[in-house]
Amino acid sequence: MIRPATPADTAALLDLTAGTGFFKPLEVETLEGVLNDFFASNRDDYGHRAFVWEHDGRPLGYVYHAPEEMTDRTWYLWWIAVAADQQGLGIGGKLLAFAEADVRELGGRLLVVETSTTEHYEPTRQFYLKHGYTAAGRIADFYADGDGMAIFTKRLGAL
Repeated sequence: MIRPATPADTAALLDLTAGTGFFKPLEVETLEGVLNDFFASNRDDYGHRAFVWEHDGRPLGYVYHAPEEMTDRTWYLWWIAVAADQQGLGIGGKLLAFAEADVRELGGRLLVVETSTTEHYEPTRQFYLKHGYTAAGRIADFYADGDGMAIFTKRLGAL
C-alpha cells in the first residue's frame, strides 16, 4: 500500500536508505535533513511530496518528488529507494509509476531524475531506461572526481 509519509517514518526510511548499499552516509544525512524540513516546515506547501510503500506496518520503499522552481511544470524526483531485501520485486517501478501519476495529476509535464555515472549505479540507470526515461545528459565529476551525474527525463504531459 502506498500512503503519505509521516514523521514517524523518518527513522525507518533512513535505515532503509542506508541499507540499500547505494547511498553514502552523507546522502543519508542529507535525507534526514530533507525529511525533517518536510515535516517541520510543511514543505508540502511548496509542492513537495513524500510517499511510503508499506506492507504489514513495515516501510519497504519510498519516493520523494517536488516541482522544480523557475520552470514551467517541471518536477524533480529527489529520492526513491527500496529496502535491500525487496529490490527486484517491482516495488521501485510501482513507486516510480505512482510518482509519475501524482505529478501528472498535479499538472506536471516533465520529470527529471539524476543519478551517479559510476559502475555501481548501472542498475539504477537501467531502471530508468526500462521505465521509459531518456538519458538527457551527463556532467563529468559532478559528485566527486570520477563520479559524474547522469540525467534522465520523462515527458508526462502533452507537448
